[in-house]
Amino acid sequence: MGDVMGSLGGLVDSALYLLRTPSMAVGIVVGPVLLAAIGWWVARRWGWRRAPGALAGLGVGLVLGVTLSRQVPEWASIYSGSEHAEFCTVRGFSFDLGNEMLNVLLFAPAAFFAVLATGAAWQVLGAAIGLSAVIELVQPLTERGICETQDLLNNSLGAAIAVGLGALVLAGERAARRSGAPV
Repeated sequence: MGDVMGSLGGLVDSALYLLRTPSMAVGIVVGPVLLAAIGWWVARRWGWRRAPGALAGLGVGLVLGVTLSRQVPEWASIYSGSEHAEFCTVRGFSFDLGNEMLNVLLFAPAAFFAVLATGAAWQVLGAAIGLSAVIELVQPLTERGICETQDLLNNSLGAAIAVGLGALVLAGERAARRSGAPV
């Protein structure tokens, strides 16, 4: 029980630390709320499911807030300040550290709910991978992080899993409708 409470306390401390930085507070609170409203509006306008559309917008807002509104991390400035710094560090998949797993999870909520909203699994997967690539390219240009192929690969894996799960949920709903079971 003590380990769980310690982990929750660490999570709360991390969240409070992020919220102390004005750009992060705006990025992870205001941005997602705004994009959730836009997701609701777009879903309504295009005939998609509204609640998943809003949740997809919220997820995209969190992705953008976490990746682009933070201040330059010390570890990123060490890499980018180097005389021989690469524009983008090339590495493969890794699940060794917490950050790598967070990158796998980063796009998952947005991708899952976007599939539920639109029913367009392949398009959602392409958009998630494209957005991840754009973020990786923009981070060094804006000095908000470093470009790493590992992040792109991990983000893409998480998005692919979430898209697959979303497609399975939609297939289950279609099967239930055909059988007359309540959805």
